[in-house]
Amino acid sequence: MSRRGRIWGLVPVGAMLLLALVLRAPVAVVPPLLPQFQSALHLGTVQAALLTSIPVLCFGLVTPAVSQLVHWLGINHGVAWGLAAVVVGSLVRVDGTIVGLYAGTVLIGLGLTIGNLGVPMLISRQYRRRAALLTGAYSATINIAVTVATATAVPVAAFVGWQRSSALWGTVIGGVALAVWLVVYPPGVRGARGVFRRHLGLETPAQTVREGRAALRTAGPGPALRRWPLAWLLAAAFSGHTLAYYAVTSWLPLALVDLRQMSAGSAGVGAAIFQAAGIVGPFATSWLVDGRHWSLTRTALLTGVGWAALPVGIVLAPAGWVVWSVVGGLSQGAFFTLVFVIVVRRTRTVDDNRRLTAMVQTIGYSVAATGPVVMGWVHDHLDAWGPSFLVVLAAIVVMIAAVVAALRDRSVPAEGPGPAA
Repeated sequence: MSRRGRIWGLVPVGAMLLLALVLRAPVAVVPPLLPQFQSALHLGTVQAALLTSIPVLCFGLVTPAVSQLVHWLGINHGVAWGLAAVVVGSLVRVDGTIVGLYAGTVLIGLGLTIGNLGVPMLISRQYRRRAALLTGAYSATINIAVTVATATAVPVAAFVGWQRSSALWGTVIGGVALAVWLVVYPPGVRGARGVFRRHLGLETPAQTVREGRAALRTAGPGPALRRWPLAWLLAAAFSGHTLAYYAVTSWLPLALVDLRQMSAGSAGVGAAIFQAAGIVGPFATSWLVDGRHWSLTRTALLTGVGWAALPVGIVLAPAGWVVWSVVGGLSQGAFFTLVFVIVVRRTRTVDDNRRLTAMVQTIGYSVAATGPVVMGWVHDHLDAWGPSFLVVLAAIVVMIAAVVAALRDRSVPAEGPGPAA
C-alpha cells in the first residue's frame, strides 16, 4: 500500500477510537455529580446508584439480542444506531424529570451495549493481524475518557451546571463520533467507494443485511457453551471483576469525601487516578504475557492481588489512597484484558469467540449491575465504608478463584446448540 493509502488507513482507526471515547464516559461522569442529581431530583442512595447500575444491567441482559442484531445488520449500521441512542439518551436523562432520568439512562445503556460488541467485531473484521495492539488501544482509550470525565465533571458543572456537565460526553463527543462514523463507515453512501471501500471493505446496508441473513441461515449451532465448564468459570471471573469495578467507580468519590474530608471536586480528581491507572493496565498484560513470557496463571494471581489491595488499603490505611488507587487501577485494567486473552486462546473460530464473549458479558454485566446498589445499601444501613468495601473484596476473591480454575480447566466445548448469542 502507498504512503497515502497507509495514512488514509489510519482514519478508520481514529474513528474507532473516537467511538471508544463514548463507551463508558456517559456513565462514569455521573458518580462525581451524584450529590447534584440527588438534590435536584430528591433521589435516595439506591435510586442514585441505579444511574450507574442500569447501563451495566443493559450490558448484561441485552447483549444476546444486540449480538444477533449487529450480526444481522452489520457493524456499520449497528454502531451508528448505537451512537444515536447515546446522543438522544444523554439529552433525555437531564430533562429534569424522574421519567426522563431513567428513560435516558436506559437509552444510553442500549447504545453502549451495541458499541461493546461492535468494536471487537470491527477489529476482528479488519485488523485481525493487529488485534492485540488495537484491543489494548481501544481499552486504553475507554479508560482515558473515563479518567477525564471523572476528573472534570464537577469543575465543568461549576461553569455550565450539573445537567450540561453530565450530558457533555454523550451529546457533544457522542455527536462528533456519530458524524465521523457515518463518514468513515458509511452505511450505504455510494460515494464511499474509493480509498475506504477499496482498502477497508466497508459494507452497505443491503450488503450487510443479505450477508447477515445468509450467515444466520448457514451457520452451524456452534459449541454448547452452557455445558462447557470454562465458559461458566470465565463468566464468574468476569462477574467478580465487573461488580468490583462498577462498585468502586460509583462510590470511591464519596468514600474519599468521607474518609479523607476532601471536597467533591478533589475527590473526583482523586477517583480519576484509579481510572487513569487503568489506561496502562491493558498494555501491562501484553507486556507480562508476551514480553516477559509469564504464564497466564501467574499474571492472573498478580493482577488479582493488586486489585484486592484497593478495598483493603482504602479501609485499613486510607491515607495511602493514592497508592491503592494506582495499584487497583492498574490491576483492574490488566485483568479485563486477561479475560479476553483467555477467550481468544480457547476458541477456535471468530463466531465461537463472539458466542463466548456474549455469554461472559451477559452474565458478568448482569451480576455487576448489583454492585453499586449493594455497596450503597450496605453503607446506608451500617453507616460505614469498611463493610461496603468488603463487598468489593468478596467479589475480587471470587474473581481470583474462578480465573485460576479456568486456567487449569482443559475441557473442550461439546458440539450442539449453544446459547443465543
